[in-house]
Amino acid sequence: MVLPTVFPEARERAEGLARRTSMGVGGAPEFLFEPASEAEAARLLALCHVAGVPVRFLGGGTNVIVGDGGVEGAVLVTRRLRGVRVLDDRVDVAAGQSYGALVRHAARWSIPVLSGCPGIPGTVGGAVVMNAGGHHGTTGEALLEVRGIDETGRVVRREVEDGDVGYRWSDFGELLVTGATFRRDRSADRAAAESLYRRALAAKRSTQPLGERSAGCTFRNPGGGEPAGRLIESAGLKGRRVGGAVVSTRHANFILNDRDATAADVEALIGVVRREVRAVHGVRLELEPAFWA
Repeated sequence: MVLPTVFPEARERAEGLARRTSMGVGGAPEFLFEPASEAEAARLLALCHVAGVPVRFLGGGTNVIVGDGGVEGAVLVTRRLRGVRVLDDRVDVAAGQSYGALVRHAARWSIPVLSGCPGIPGTVGGAVVMNAGGHHGTTGEALLEVRGIDETGRVVRREVEDGDVGYRWSDFGELLVTGATFRRDRSADRAAAESLYRRALAAKRSTQPLGERSAGCTFRNPGGGEPAGRLIESAGLKGRRVGGAVVSTRHANFILNDRDATAADVEALIGVVRREVRAVHGVRLELEPAFWA
């Protein structure tokens, strides 16, 4: 694929995406963009749309597994879209801001539900698209509005309505999310929110392999039954390995890259886990991270 000369920002045959993802695997996209503003991102998407270039969006790279062969078309990275505004009734946050930093400040900024979401890496944009969260709450519960860009380069603002978010899902996946507005609850008990943050973070640290190379939880929890981690553990799969990829012995719903794994190693281990859980429990596990191949 040859991009026209209107793309001076693109790095042709960009470096592999392994260093840009938390799993640490993956080949190169054909082109890589890192816009520094919403306007620049909109222009790039409009040009790609006209040129027929497929585009994928990458924030912190924490919920994606990139294939060894790389990605067709362009990858647009949002990490340079930064900024926070704390207002009387809301907090506006750009998509490239650290989600972990937002959660750390949630009690001080009067967004108490987010205090229950520590230990989740990545950017705010990714957290919005995936409705990141845990036992104590989700991103969508505090979300008022999403700003983004559609595939044609048109900037849109969407108020969040019932049905726009669900379990590890939102209706904003077709947009390049550039920012989000969160509701402030000025009557919230800050001390209680800070206590929730500490307790939730301690629980995560004691049960999950935080800081190790992974794409986060590998599988979605099946509805109405045992969570994925317990199904995998009871199938005897903790410590199961394919090449450099291994099922975590701390939490079975994490596949780790601990020996310079390839994406092929990770994909093969995902297949092993799926087959054995299906054989033992009769449950088909669904992948939570996106797999770019």
